[in-house]
Amino acid sequence: MNVTADSLYEEDFYAWTQQQAALLRHLPAIGNEFDPERIAEEIEDLGRCELRAAQSLCEDIIEHFLKLECAGLDESVDRWLDEILEWRLQLEKVLTPSIEAKIDLAARYKAALRLVRRLERDVPGLMGRLPVECPYTLAQIVGAGDAEWFPPPRNPQA
Repeated sequence: MNVTADSLYEEDFYAWTQQQAALLRHLPAIGNEFDPERIAEEIEDLGRCELRAAQSLCEDIIEHFLKLECAGLDESVDRWLDEILEWRLQLEKVLTPSIEAKIDLAARYKAALRLVRRLERDVPGLMGRLPVECPYTLAQIVGAGDAEWFPPPRNPQA
């Protein structure tokens, strides 16, 4: 299947930026004014911004999943659910197949654990109750499908 630059731009902006940067780097130098290397870097950076946004949103969602599941703080649940829904909508806007392929859930989980650690002062022992590895799939994080998925709360003392 041959994907045109126009359709790639519309369907997978990150992949388009990487492709265009590679093409620019192969252009011959034209005079002293044209700087294909720096232009290519700037275009790649546009794509990396989208990737970083998706990674950050995944970290925030994972953090809130862990808090929902393990913190046992009922008074915060509605706010956490609202924030997850908002972040999922934002994630939907930037998530493309090539960005999905770049999302390292283990690394996102590790970053989310650092965020959850802030809650330890309100929920002593929380960090010891959290799974060692990411228990969520990307589909669960994104909320793919008709129904929004959220982790069920665990016994906070477990």
